[in-house]
Amino acid sequence: MKIAHISDSHLGYAQYNLIERKADFFKAFEQAIDRIIESNVDLVIHTGDLFESPQPDMTSLSKAIKQFKKLKEKRIPVVAITGNHDRTLRKGKIPPQKILEDLGLLQLISPYGEKVFGDLYIAGIQFMPGSHLKELSKKIFPEFSENAVKHRFSIFMFHQGIDTYLPYEGAAEMSMSDLPEGFTYYAGGHIHNFIHETKSYFFSYAGVTEFRTVKEAESTSRGFNIIDLEKKSLERIKLENLRDFLSFTIEEGKDENVKLEEITEKASECPIPPIVVIKYLYTEKPFSETTAIKRLKEKALIVRVLQKNISEKETEKLKKTTSIEEIVRNYFKDQRKFVQDLSVELATSSTEHTAEILLKFLEEKTGLKITF
Repeated sequence: MKIAHISDSHLGYAQYNLIERKADFFKAFEQAIDRIIESNVDLVIHTGDLFESPQPDMTSLSKAIKQFKKLKEKRIPVVAITGNHDRTLRKGKIPPQKILEDLGLLQLISPYGEKVFGDLYIAGIQFMPGSHLKELSKKIFPEFSENAVKHRFSIFMFHQGIDTYLPYEGAAEMSMSDLPEGFTYYAGGHIHNFIHETKSYFFSYAGVTEFRTVKEAESTSRGFNIIDLEKKSLERIKLENLRDFLSFTIEEGKDENVKLEEITEKASECPIPPIVVIKYLYTEKPFSETTAIKRLKEKALIVRVLQKNISEKETEKLKKTTSIEEIVRNYFKDQRKFVQDLSVELATSSTEHTAEILLKFLEEKTGLKITF
């Protein structure tokens, strides 16, 4: 049985407020769907963040419908979960994937649940912060594992970051040991890098269909995964002919204009005007507009200059900087401990977790179940 695992498409994202970038995300997703159909898969799973927002604009929704109709015409079923971008927090609101489900274009697992396709059992859970997932998993994961081993093949879908693959402490929603046992394949979303693991589990993150950051462009590939459940093998399908991300480093006083001319030449060679990111390192004078940079801008879709002061004085200042937790606790040193704890959690978590953290705090303090 062959499965296409796709994730983090972020349809509707107009990066840098550019309509061209919004079109790039659509183009990448359309190419992915066409390549999936060419691969003759039995089923498609999408592990979250199909859309950039839980309330996508009509163009984004219409384009998504068009692509999923192509899969339906080929009788390829789709199972999806929501990610942190396209899930809904407000009571009574539905995620955009529910509209696609109502149109018969996919089957949605939200907030958690299971689907069965003959010999294939699929369990899934939408994005939720680690504090919520920890308690919920104790209740539902044992049942998922029991059902998984009753079927010839099984897939666990999730949209959470696993600590092993994140570079900084406190960012993960779960660890590898938190995954329910007994599944043939573990399908992850949320982390944008393509990651393939076979040591303890047959597992992967499908990565992105289009880059959101230059860091992603430097470290991973745009694409999706084809999974053979019987052979427990994975084939990475890379998307091609998409807009290039070009990244360069320039140091102050080291032939800056010459380097800019070289970058301009490389940008000119790209079939589509690229995104150019320049890391400018300086000790005295920050980067300023020059004729050379103006010529580069004519060849690129956008040029972003990220500046960093690397002087000894600035370096010493950074060395003396304490951690975020220390700064927050010192600032709230005259407050009660629960105020400090709440402030630290908010300061060290992604903004997308803010609502859940505050709701959990209020529920613990009031004893009431709060919805909004």
